[in-house]
Amino acid sequence: MKRILFILVFALQCVFVSATAHSTAADSLLNELHALPHDSTRLKLLEKLVLTEQNSPHYIEYAEEMFKEAQLQKNDKYKASGTYYKLLHYYNQNEADSVSKLVNYLLPIAERMQYWQMYFNAQKLLIYTYIYKEKYEYAINEALKMQEKAEALDNAGGRVIAYLCLANAYHETNRKQEEGEVLQKAHELFSEPIHTSTQINVLGQLILYSKGQNDYKSLKAYLEQNIRLIDDLLKQYPDMYDSYFNLFLFSEIFHAQYYIGIEKADSAKYHIEKAQNYITPQSYLPYIAMYQDARAEYYRYMKDYQTALAYTDSVLIKMKEFDSGQMDYAKQLARKADILQEMGKHQEALPLYEKSNRIQDSLTVAISAKQLEEIKDIYHLNQLVWEQGKLRSHVQVTILLSLSIILVLCIAYMFRINRIRRALKISEKETQKATRQTEKANEMKNRFLSNMSHAIRVPLNGVLGFSQIIANEVEVDELTRKEYADIIQQNTEQLMRLVNNVLDLSRLEAGMMKFQMSDYDIVQLCNDAVGMAHMQNPTLHTHFHSNIDEYIIHTDTNRIMQLIVSILICPLASFKEERDLQFTLDKNGEILCFKVTNCPLADLKYANQDSALRNDVNHLLLKHFGGTYQVIPDSKEGPTILFTYPATSTE
Repeated sequence: MKRILFILVFALQCVFVSATAHSTAADSLLNELHALPHDSTRLKLLEKLVLTEQNSPHYIEYAEEMFKEAQLQKNDKYKASGTYYKLLHYYNQNEADSVSKLVNYLLPIAERMQYWQMYFNAQKLLIYTYIYKEKYEYAINEALKMQEKAEALDNAGGRVIAYLCLANAYHETNRKQEEGEVLQKAHELFSEPIHTSTQINVLGQLILYSKGQNDYKSLKAYLEQNIRLIDDLLKQYPDMYDSYFNLFLFSEIFHAQYYIGIEKADSAKYHIEKAQNYITPQSYLPYIAMYQDARAEYYRYMKDYQTALAYTDSVLIKMKEFDSGQMDYAKQLARKADILQEMGKHQEALPLYEKSNRIQDSLTVAISAKQLEEIKDIYHLNQLVWEQGKLRSHVQVTILLSLSIILVLCIAYMFRINRIRRALKISEKETQKATRQTEKANEMKNRFLSNMSHAIRVPLNGVLGFSQIIANEVEVDELTRKEYADIIQQNTEQLMRLVNNVLDLSRLEAGMMKFQMSDYDIVQLCNDAVGMAHMQNPTLHTHFHSNIDEYIIHTDTNRIMQLIVSILICPLASFKEERDLQFTLDKNGEILCFKVTNCPLADLKYANQDSALRNDVNHLLLKHFGGTYQVIPDSKEGPTILFTYPATSTE
């Protein structure tokens, strides 16, 4: 989630005027300001006005005036403070360019004056903008540099802020374990002299993390600690009560979520109603969305599904207003589908689940694509092995074949791109059409490389590693050499299978798969598939049952046969477990319903890249023919795969 946590401006080393000496009302401060000379007293009053009016639409005007006054007086301290106040405004407005410019201006000043709290907070805001722009690796790299600088300065506050940045980057890339670890490291540093605002930031992220993990015991502890810190701030700065409304709102929202989680509806309702008191026109949109989400969860718990749906729709609208991350939007769609599912509206829920899964899958693929640089290392290793020239001929052929496939595919894509570029030069009238083709080709190439990157790495490393051993180890006996050769053969077969699966997947995604259609009896096709599967996995015993004796369909027999066989066998070559599979075929109206229970392809303990690719290929293949495909690993009957096919008979 683009977590725009409330960042207290108390991070600055500011001098505050006691509430008993001056009125906190903005009008009173403005009247007092007009009578002051252009000296440090005027700057102090301007700063108090900025802090008092944090939630006012005039906040940025006062911050600009403070900055100009500091420039006029050549006061670096207040120039830095004014810049930081403006930085907070543009950060919360999600104006990345302004944030970058202000940070670059502020950092040298803060470093020269050794305002480290301001220095690290400014860097944090810049890193957060990288995260929002999905530059995750760059954000992580900058956060690690910040951590190194903080450790060199022995600055505990800087280390905590670096951990906060890492936690946000890990959250956006779905690295839950790493996120929890760095947040715990930040929390452990609370015994050091850490500024209260930074501690509240850490606790805010720990509260979000605990809620996401349904760890209600930790959630309660962090909420209580957060409240204590806010109370301490109020005692120290009572004039700032209105400025803390977003903090109070955040706290009440997650108190409500906590009580919903432990099934105490009355307490949850109390905190939801209390949260309403802290909502103002200046409240952060993400917090408004969190508040509405809490109300949706409350009404869902109370089984008032219509009200829950209304609030869930409001959350989705708010997410679009503040440009929420697509992953959070997809999860919110899934929550809406859950409510519809509980209402028994399965047909309405299914498209939402599909859309949610599609968004999450595409985001996961996009993130993993950043790892493609690792392919270069594999390529260099291939070159090194090839130059040695000591491998046996059949190993060389295997490596050359693998590399040739990859190179031919790359050349084909590059040829297509070059052809499109040439077409652009031929006629200006074809510009728009050629541009669309180029974008489509790039998308296909990126999707293909994303699918290939991790899948071929493991078997290819196996082939290369054992090939190198055979080539370099002179004293390897024949039995061991044969064992290594068998391993190379197995990895080569796995590599070819993966390449074929990825090619099928890429063709299906691009709509370029060619089919050979014919009429065939689906019952006989299932029986043939059972026999073929038994030959490939003798330890798997499939029991086939059908409520029809014969039914002719028009389909690509080979593709459907391959699909059914892939479901009836285990994706692991080393699989030796004895297992009984139940395979049923039922004709239900205009749909042929297939069900395979106790299926290794759906079993999480045998899950790997091969099985994931196979499931994706099966899903897209059936979708092309108008069918559906669903994997249920936690079914009571055992790991289950359900799929359907239109019962359009040729008779």
